[in-house]
Amino acid sequence: MIVPGMRWQFKHIFRNSKLPKRNLVLNGSPWLILALALLLGGIVAVTAVQNAKRERRIMARNLKDRAQALILAVEAGARAGMGMHVGEPYLQSLVEETAKQPGIVSMVVTDGNGRIRADSNRDRIGQQFVEPGEFQGLKPEDGPKWRLGTLEGVGQVFEVYKCFTPLPAGPAGMMLRMRSMMGMEAPPGDALQGAGQGKWPVIAVALDIRPYQEAMEHDLRHSVMMAALLALVALGGMVSLFWLQRSRLSSRLLQDARAFATEVVTSLPVGLLTTDPQGRVNLVNAAAAGILGKNPDRLEGTPLAGEDSADWEAIERRVTEGEVILEKEMDLHLPGGKEQPVSVSASRIVNEEGGFLGNLFILRSLGEVRELQERLRRSERLSSLGNLAAGVAHEVRNPLSSIRGFASYLAGKLRDSPDQEAARVMVQEVDRLNRVVSQLLEFARPDDVHRTVSDLNAVVDHALRLASSDAAAKGIEVRFVPNPRLPRILLDPDRMAQALLNLVLNAIQAMDTGGVLTVAAGRAEGGVSVLVNDTGPGMTREVAAQVFNPYFTTKPSGTGLGLAIVHNIVENHHGAVSVESRPGRGTTFTVFLPGAASPDQGGH
Repeated sequence: MIVPGMRWQFKHIFRNSKLPKRNLVLNGSPWLILALALLLGGIVAVTAVQNAKRERRIMARNLKDRAQALILAVEAGARAGMGMHVGEPYLQSLVEETAKQPGIVSMVVTDGNGRIRADSNRDRIGQQFVEPGEFQGLKPEDGPKWRLGTLEGVGQVFEVYKCFTPLPAGPAGMMLRMRSMMGMEAPPGDALQGAGQGKWPVIAVALDIRPYQEAMEHDLRHSVMMAALLALVALGGMVSLFWLQRSRLSSRLLQDARAFATEVVTSLPVGLLTTDPQGRVNLVNAAAAGILGKNPDRLEGTPLAGEDSADWEAIERRVTEGEVILEKEMDLHLPGGKEQPVSVSASRIVNEEGGFLGNLFILRSLGEVRELQERLRRSERLSSLGNLAAGVAHEVRNPLSSIRGFASYLAGKLRDSPDQEAARVMVQEVDRLNRVVSQLLEFARPDDVHRTVSDLNAVVDHALRLASSDAAAKGIEVRFVPNPRLPRILLDPDRMAQALLNLVLNAIQAMDTGGVLTVAAGRAEGGVSVLVNDTGPGMTREVAAQVFNPYFTTKPSGTGLGLAIVHNIVENHHGAVSVESRPGRGTTFTVFLPGAASPDQGGH
């Protein structure tokens, strides 16, 4: 049933297609990106730390080497001045000139007590550079040491310091070292002024580290940018992972919905057919193809309006105009000249935006429904007619016996009289009427079959022997070969023989100028079947539809009860009888009897 306003997107949901398989690497790309981002982030972090430490070491080594070179230059200059017996003014000038080089913030020479003796800033001479004893422990043989300090107006500086030892070479220098080691004061005005008792003059050079700091800050910014970039990559990977999971879930749900919808459509007991906006069939299930009598593959992609089984163009036009067709009964003209009664429901298919996607058709075969309706109506008529026939036969049979007896008496009295022939005709007509009444009673007889395990071949052979004289009189050839593989079934042999005899006699009567009567018994799905075929003139479709109705006959002397009795007997065996006939091609009656029984089964 289709209701107005329904919106089904069959083209996109019910199309039986498979999702493309993704590459494993592509499926795992977000995880791979995230793992690579984390790995690269760790590598960048470790590398940044190592680079920072390495740059600090390089900076310290470079600054230390430069400061040591400056210190050696000052010591060499002081040594030369001592050789010319030049005093502290020369040392001050040497310090000032040396400190003019780029990158030198200050240069200081102190005595053993930490007081400034020479300074690149002349105003600081005589001031205390460090606390007394701070440089205690430094020895001339020690290499230069460094530390990070802070200088007012400059900021952080790299300070290198060591013992100031501008001693002359040779015996004079050795003598001065021996005097200092023995705690003796150095001669006034020389470079060792203030030394003694393990206290040595100190030279300190403060270098500007801002260029190095700027370089390190640049590297730090670069590392931060790389880390931020990797963080963005990791975030992108996580977002991609999230959307991939959502996409996989949506794809899985869509695939499940598609499989479910496909299974539902395929298993529908009614026919379902959809068309695209151009009117071409894009979906048809097996039930619809069976109703239309065509292969589903041949229907898909073809215009529905081109199907000559019905006026589909008119139906599509009505649906396009907005009309919803509900349970419209019509007859389909199928290949082979057959007609199929169907119920058609149709509606438009639109998406959520109201866009037209095509039309939907629901087809339901009415053949079985109409057959059941006809059988029900016929059963009701037969039941009423049977009750009437039983009453009439009971009321008529007794007077008929009296009439026949009186007619026989008159025939005996009226010997050699012209009226004797009239009395005999009366007896014959009474007998004929009695046969009609007997058939009425036979037709009205209730379901009193007594089924036993029987051989259907024997029943058919018995019926053919009873009709053999009638067939021989008309020169009709009877063909029947018993089927040894036919199973034994439950039936009433007498009643079934009567039904088959009526069918055989009906076939013989249909062949006035001879012919062939063929009887065949065989297996059928769920039971066995018997076919009675004649080569007579056949029947029209209208006549074939009424042959099992009581009192319907095409024979001048027929009663119209023979085939009705056959129908009753077969139905009482829970079977079915049908007829197929065409004018000029003969007639075939088919009796179907359900079930099979083993030889040891008894009747009931």
